[in-house]
Amino acid sequence: MRLMLLATAVLGTATVAVAQDGVAQDTAAPPSPAAAPAAMADARARLLAADVNHDGKWDKAEWLAAGRKEKGFARLDTDKDGFVTQEELKAGMARMHAMRGEPQ
Repeated sequence: MRLMLLATAVLGTATVAVAQDGVAQDTAAPPSPAAAPAAMADARARLLAADVNHDGKWDKAEWLAAGRKEKGFARLDTDKDGFVTQEELKAGMARMHAMRGEPQ
């Protein structure tokens, strides 16, 4: 119970109610199917806008300016040339979806 309340407080994403028997129940509505594509489109727009020199790839400064994490840059820059290309980004997304068992 404490862990669930802590996770709720930290993440702030779930709505939890405690039933009379003391068992916590998630009362949050499931996420809207339209929310995920909209969030992805927004993230993609920020990333494209961060490519200030319009070379189709991102250096670390551009990546961070898009609100991305340095750790993600290091993981996606598979050839370690200091840039994340669109191909590296697509391959990284495919790996992430495969790990989650999601269709691509």
